[in-house]
Formats: sequence, structure tokens, C-alpha cells
Amino acid sequence: MIKQPFFPHYGSNQALAAAAASSSASISHQAKQLRVLNTGANIAYFRTYDNSGGVQAATVADYPVPAGMGAIVSKQGHNAISVISTAGTTLQVMSGEGE
Repeated sequence: MIKQPFFPHYGSNQALAAAAASSSASISHQAKQLRVLNTGANIAYFRTYDNSGGVQAATVADYPVPAGMGAIVSKQGHNAISVISTAGTTLQVMSGEGE
């Protein structure tokens, strides 16, 4: 089986400010993957979830993204993301497809 690399959903990018208190944003529930890029100077953490059960706050026990680094994660069925950074940073979040 050939794996498909991440293919972005152009126009879906969001710049999210991650601060000491967790904050949430909506993301496409139809997309299979999410690209999260930390463009700030401090580490951030995130989690994706289905918000039909309410907001799930991100903590420092969730997925870490060091400053200047990124991650592509599978998130089928999830329609929200929570982010946190104790020192503050910015995350660029874009939905897409891939395997």
C-alpha cells in the first residue's frame, strides 16, 4: 500500500494563540489529518477531540510541539482542538488528508 503524504485543505489554516490557560477552536470534522506548526518561541501542547461532549482543556500532558517544530496527526471524527503554552506561543493549524 502506498502511503499518501499530507495534502492540505487550502484556506483552512488558523493562527491560534496558545497561552497559560487552555483555549479551543473548531476544526474540520471531515479531514483525516491535522498539521500543527509552532511558529512561536515556546513549547506548546494540544489535543483534538469531539466537542459534542463539551470542551476538553489541553494540558502539559498532551501532544507537545517544541518551538519551530510541527506535527501531523490523524484526527478522524474530531472537530475541535485545545491548545496551551505556559510561556505563550502561536500555533498554525491546518486540516488535510493523508495516511
